[in-house]
Amino acid sequence: MGKRSITDPEIGLIKAMLMRGMANNSIQFYFNRQDRPVNSGRITGIRQGKYGPEVAKATDAELTEFLSNFTSAEPTATVVEIEGALAVPALPMDDSTLRSFFRREADGRWFFAKGESDEFECKENFNIRNFSKPLKTIAGFANNRGGYLLFGVKDLPHAFEVCGLADDRFAVTDQNKFSQTIRSALAPTPRFEVATIQLDGLKVGIIHVEPHTSKPVIACKNEGDVIEGAIYYRYSGETKAISYADLRAILDERDLRSREAILPMVQRLLELGPGNALVANLADGQLEGGKRPILIDPASLEQIKFIKEGAFDEVDGAPTLKVVGDAQVAPVGSVLPVRTVREEITVEAILRNFIGRNAVEQPFAYFRQVSHEAGWISPVFYYLHLAGKTRKEAASALRSNKNAKPKCRAELIKLLNGKRTLHAKLGGNRLTTFNRIVSTPNLEVSDLSQAKAICLALTGMTEADADTFDQFHSLLGECLKLWEASDGDRELLTCIRRAASRLDEVEYGPKVPTG
Repeated sequence: MGKRSITDPEIGLIKAMLMRGMANNSIQFYFNRQDRPVNSGRITGIRQGKYGPEVAKATDAELTEFLSNFTSAEPTATVVEIEGALAVPALPMDDSTLRSFFRREADGRWFFAKGESDEFECKENFNIRNFSKPLKTIAGFANNRGGYLLFGVKDLPHAFEVCGLADDRFAVTDQNKFSQTIRSALAPTPRFEVATIQLDGLKVGIIHVEPHTSKPVIACKNEGDVIEGAIYYRYSGETKAISYADLRAILDERDLRSREAILPMVQRLLELGPGNALVANLADGQLEGGKRPILIDPASLEQIKFIKEGAFDEVDGAPTLKVVGDAQVAPVGSVLPVRTVREEITVEAILRNFIGRNAVEQPFAYFRQVSHEAGWISPVFYYLHLAGKTRKEAASALRSNKNAKPKCRAELIKLLNGKRTLHAKLGGNRLTTFNRIVSTPNLEVSDLSQAKAICLALTGMTEADADTFDQFHSLLGECLKLWEASDGDRELLTCIRRAASRLDEVEYGPKVPTG
């Protein structure tokens, strides 16, 4: 075989991306360069095992590290664009990508050039309260290879002419509202992005749906055209109940991923033998190994000799437990199970996991997501603390993130540099409420009005209130439950975000080093 233009490590990463369900055009973004384009056919060849079949797939940890540290290569010399030349693909929701879908006729009318297919669906109007048909399409995209749902574009027989949305309802609908609507009807929740573009004053709303990595996405309730228990699939120009063959293919692919993920662990268990291995249960944080205990009571420590790797001059016959590094002793009561959270990163998820102090799978991704939201006020230091990042590293990541919203980026950098604070001076009713909170350990939150008052008062907390931080977390958890039951009261959510961000600032801000 001749020399390959794509390196073996790159092939390994591409295989790992394909296993995660990433689309060809998304994968291209990470490997295209001005001097070496990577076309979709090459990625398909890797998928089919025709290109680099002997190269091992990168591990999930290697892919996660690659994606976290990835920065697009900038040209080092003047680049002259030649018509017809292959260019580095933009991200799915880049403005240039979206505008490339449309063409303007000589008479000034705009048309959606792609037409409807298994990746594109057009709707003339938008109404979040009558969203069952778009929900079917979103489920269908997630179960296939992803796609775009466009609002403000006429369907056939109008040749996909852009009519534009009649009002601003799409633009002013918070992404969190989209997330609530989709999450309430589909499980697991599809990942999506929302954008609005204007074509000579015609507004077009766009939702991009990613292929789900844990297919199939299933309807979890009856809502309009959506039937509980149904699995929808996107076919060419239509979304309908999945066929047996396509469902079988999804299940076979899922089984293959499961086998590939578990085989290395089984192989390692066989190498070690059952007497020398433990299994980590990520659901409750326990290490399991038959009848052997892993948690050592302090009272028994005197009976055990801890030795370090390489230090074998202990007294012969003494019971030993060999560890690599230093052993840390903790009382039994202080050892808590670890809960690792894997879910779609929304404003609600950012708040809920901070308030519950939940460990999350990719904490730095939660920090980055804040810069994409409509407002920048959200807990961030907690996730930087979990990720082991400094303020300098976080600010640098924001500056290099071309998709971050400029205002969010600027405000977050000010917060990281200590030039912005969420503290609000206490006085009047807010001071009275705050004093009642501090003096009432088990204060109940009974209604929306009380929840808002509590959140407004909590923005006045300082580092001196550290002894009541646990109580503040509990109160915010109760407020969040009320918000979830209120059908998304926007004012309460804003109050919760401010209070949680202030608590995050004083509790975890000092734990994130400058750099």
